Amino acid sequence: MKLTFLLSGIIAISALSSTAIAAPNEREAHKNYKHENPKRIEYKRDERRHEKKLRIEHKKEKRQDRKKEKNKQKKQQEKRKQLRFDNHKYNYLTNRYKPRYYKENRYIRHLPRRSTSIWFNGISFSFNDGIYYRKAKKGYHAVMPPRGLRIKKLPRHYSRMKHRNTTYYAYQNVFYIADNGGYKVVDAPIIQRNKAIKIGNVFDYSLGQVYDELPSSAEPVTINSQQYFKYNDIYFLPQINGDEIQYLAISLG
Repeated sequence: MKLTFLLSGIIAISALSSTAIAAPNEREAHKNYKHENPKRIEYKRDERRHEKKLRIEHKKEKRQDRKKEKNKQKKQQEKRKQLRFDNHKYNYLTNRYKPRYYKENRYIRHLPRRSTSIWFNGISFSFNDGIYYRKAKKGYHAVMPPRGLRIKKLPRHYSRMKHRNTTYYAYQNVFYIADNGGYKVVDAPIIQRNKAIKIGNVFDYSLGQVYDELPSSAEPVTINSQQYFKYNDIYFLPQINGDEIQYLAISLG
C-alpha cells in the first residue's frame, strides 16, 4: 500500500517537473516566432516585388521585341511595295513607252491596245504607236505605210528636222509632213551622206545631214524614251539602213 502511494507520487512529481521545464521552452519559441515573423513577411513581400519586377521587365522586353518585329515587317512590306512599284514602273515604261521598231516580216497574233483603223486606197491598215499593221491569215504583219497615207496625230516621241525649207517629222524611219490639219506620209528626204569636216581641232556638223560616225565626245541621252547622242547643241538620232547604223544630226531646241 505504501509502495503504491509512493509510486504515484513520484509519477506526479515527474509530470509536474516536465511541465515546468517545457513551459519556458514554449515561451521562448513563441518569442522567437514573434520576432522572426515580420522578417519572414518582409522577405516574402520582397520576393513578390522582385517577381513582379521581373514580370514587368519581361513584358516590356516582349513588347519591345514585338515592336521591333512589327517595324521590321513594316520595312519589309514597304520594301516589297517599293519593289513592286519599281517593277510595275519599269514594266509600265518598257511595255508602254519604249519605242517599238519595224522588223521585217514581224508577226503578232493580236493588235496592240488602242490601235486605230486607217483606210487608204481601199486597203485597211491598223496603226499603233507609229507602227502600221496589215491583216494576215493568222494575225498581223508590220508594214511600211504607203506614200500619201494621212494620220490625224503624230506618233509619240517623233523627231523633227528641217531640210530645204521643209519641216519633216520622222519616227520609225517613216517621214511625215503637215497637211491640212493632219500629217501625210512622204518619201524620206534625200540627204547626202558625209562625214564631218575637220577644221583645226573642231568638227563641223550640219543639221539634217546623216553621218556614218559619231563625234568621239558625244554623250548618250534619252529623251521621251528615245535614245540620242548629244554633241554640243546637236542631237544625233540613230537610224538603221540595212546592216548599217547611221546618225541623223537634228536639233531638239
